[in-house]
Amino acid sequence: MIRVNNISFARGGSPIYSDFSAELAQGESVLFTGPNGSGKSTLVALIGGLLKPQTGNIEIDGVDIASLNSKGQAALRSIAPQRRSFTLAFTVQEVLNFLPKAARIKDSAAIIEKLNLNDLLSRKVTEVSIGQQERVSLALALTQSANYYLLDEPFSAQDSQSIEGILQIISELRKEKGVLVISHNQDAISQYFDREISLA
Repeated sequence: MIRVNNISFARGGSPIYSDFSAELAQGESVLFTGPNGSGKSTLVALIGGLLKPQTGNIEIDGVDIASLNSKGQAALRSIAPQRRSFTLAFTVQEVLNFLPKAARIKDSAAIIEKLNLNDLLSRKVTEVSIGQQERVSLALALTQSANYYLLDEPFSAQDSQSIEGILQIISELRKEKGVLVISHNQDAISQYFDREISLA
């Protein structure tokens, strides 16, 4: 269980969260929605340990993440950020191999196939489209072995076939894992999730 316990967080003096709580259990998928600037990506950064709440705390499986180093946190949750910058001309296959084999799920090849990346494996990641780069980033997160997956706008810049593949992966993951997805396109995809948390 991921528990966000009464957190407060402000950026530049502007409050984003005040006494906010939420939960994500293994075996459920949650859609997290809200207008631009409402703090959706900030929550992912807080759960991911990139930011720290001013008050309250965040626990993953009963452990306060503030007590864990980055390696300890990575063992519990995997994050696909909204934008991942690829600046070096590695091939897609080389990028996917950045994740050590010991940290990967057993059937990572199935994730790569569902994300329509097989035909791109030999291409330079800097030379593929933005949507394809985002699927590479998503593959890095989804092939990591973890109990929880936090996906920030995974459907942006994707065609209908890719969106279908991503939703299929989420459907499979939620059988055993916890999946939190940030999206502004809730009307089209909310039916695929167990519940929705809205900041609107």
